[in-house]
Amino acid sequence: MAENSKPRPKRNMTEITRTEVQQWIEANKLEVYVCEDCEGIHLPVWEGQEGVLEARVFVEEFRCHFLLEIALRFSAVLPLQGAVHFMNYDSTLVKVMLTMADNDVPRLLISHAVPSKHLTQAQFDQWLTMLLEEVDALYKQLVDMEVLLLDDADQMPDFDAQLH
Repeated sequence: MAENSKPRPKRNMTEITRTEVQQWIEANKLEVYVCEDCEGIHLPVWEGQEGVLEARVFVEEFRCHFLLEIALRFSAVLPLQGAVHFMNYDSTLVKVMLTMADNDVPRLLISHAVPSKHLTQAQFDQWLTMLLEEVDALYKQLVDMEVLLLDDADQMPDFDAQLH
């Protein structure tokens, strides 16, 4: 080895990359794209569903994390607050959470993470299949409850215009 050359750091073979995970998702016949803003692997099949704001997978140092964000009607917050506990109880994989900000629509977050160290494609495929089946069942429950924000009529009103 030459004096001026430094040894290149070797990639730990137990670490997975975003490119590998993207290829694994595509091997499951799901379309994906990588967002430049969040570095997430987006799933258009879910982002095309009514009320879904974002569906993405993040590959982090120690985990592979799925996050689905669903816009909710304002009137749905109170009934969902009580239902979230039961959704979490009934779901074996995902965590369901409500989030609200003063200047945005309420959202339901559905997430799950799997450790990425030593994760194989076969394990990932099994995880993804089970995860998407459970998310699909939750989404159908939300549709039945009629809590999704489906159109602009449910958007936050312009309070300033109402005052004048």
